[in-house]
Amino acid sequence: APAFAEMTGSAGRTVLDAGCGSGKGGVALARLGYRVHLCDLTPDGLIQDAKCLPFVKACLWHHQPILEADWVYCTDVLEHLPPEYTMLAVYQLLRTARRGAFFSIAFESDIFGQLIGTPLHETVRPFVWWRDRLRGFGTALDARDVIGSGLFLVTV
Repeated sequence: APAFAEMTGSAGRTVLDAGCGSGKGGVALARLGYRVHLCDLTPDGLIQDAKCLPFVKACLWHHQPILEADWVYCTDVLEHLPPEYTMLAVYQLLRTARRGAFFSIAFESDIFGQLIGTPLHETVRPFVWWRDRLRGFGTALDARDVIGSGLFLVTV
C-alpha cells in the first residue's frame, strides 16, 4: 500500500483491490484515505477489518465488467494465474481502470507450493518479461525490480 500511494499519489480516489484475498491490502489502502472496493472469487477469506469494505465477486479474466475505479491495485495475484490467463486478466483490469493499475508480481517459485508439491506460482517469469508485456497495454510509468518481485504502474 505505501508503494502504491507513493507511485500514484492520489489518496481519495477509488481503488479496486483485484484478487484481494484476505483484504489486508485493501484495508491498508482505506487507512491511507482511498475509497476501496475488494474483488475476488469469494469473500470467504476476508479478515474482519476487510468485511466492512464493498466486495465484488468476479473472475479477473472473464469478459464481464468488474467495477470501474480510478486505479486497480493487484498484488500477489498474476503469478498465481495460469500463463494463458495472465495477460487476459491484465487486459480486463486495465479496462476497469480510469487512470491505471498497480501490479506487484513475484518472479520466483513460491516456497509453500514446493512444500505441498503443487506450484502456487504458475506464471514465473523475469522482470523484463513482465515489463515488456505490461507495456503493451498502456504506458508503464514506473517499473521496479525489487529482488525477486517487481512493482509496475501502468496507465491507460
